[in-house]
Amino acid sequence: EMGAMGRIAILVDSGCDLSKALIEKMGIKVLPLKILYEDGEYLDGVNIEPQLVYDRFPGQIPKTSTPNFAEITEAAKELKVAGYDQILAVCISSGLSSTYQNVCAALGEMEDIEFHAVDTKNISIGAGVLALYAASLIKRGLSFEEVWRGVEENVENSRIFYYMDTLDYLRAGGRIGRVSGAIGSLLNIKPIISCNKQGVYHMVAMIRGQKRGLKRLMDCVAEHCDEHREAFLAVMHGAAPDVAKEVAAKVAERFPRAKIIMEKQINASLAVHTGPGLIGILLFQAN
Repeated sequence: EMGAMGRIAILVDSGCDLSKALIEKMGIKVLPLKILYEDGEYLDGVNIEPQLVYDRFPGQIPKTSTPNFAEITEAAKELKVAGYDQILAVCISSGLSSTYQNVCAALGEMEDIEFHAVDTKNISIGAGVLALYAASLIKRGLSFEEVWRGVEENVENSRIFYYMDTLDYLRAGGRIGRVSGAIGSLLNIKPIISCNKQGVYHMVAMIRGQKRGLKRLMDCVAEHCDEHREAFLAVMHGAAPDVAKEVAAKVAERFPRAKIIMEKQINASLAVHTGPGLIGILLFQAN
């Protein structure tokens, strides 16, 4: 129930890619990103399923847009009415979306609410895990400032690595940053992508073929995993549930002490920019 965590509310955007079960359990409020097709706009996670996006590929590649001021203000007012005094907003990377800027600007204009917005410099569960971490700090009874400082201090401890089957959609959406795609499709080269410290996509590795690519994906996670600290992992996929199942089993085997918090199809807004066949692994180890 909403009141379980006291006076501090957690607000995320749908690009944080939390499962419905976790959103309900933690009482988190979600601002949907928008998916814009020529025949109308949809709200991510509300009235569009990711499968629709894949079904319309490659003929239709929609645009996405961020929640607007009115929607952000409305969400904050609802939280206020529900009895919250403070809002911790956890947003996907400002390097990939203007969501963070919009949230700061909209909440900044509201007089009777205390807020802090976190630019996670990350995407999908790489951003979303910081909201879950915030929830755990709130449960421990920390003050608002202690909670948001604790989250900010762990932004760099969230790493998500994506194996991509194709770079076409990242290119089409203009999200490719320093990643270049043309050579890739030519040579059956599969990229592994992550967000750098600026929160922009960069290429971690390029591998020929899916099998090698998925093995390298696991290696990337292992390279960043400190065996002496508690580790949380998640396996995300884009229209690849069977591969995700295999990968999740391998992850459990390779990281027996880690907790796997989620295995999930990525949200529609993220499917738009990544295309089918994506596998992502999150690694989060708090300080």
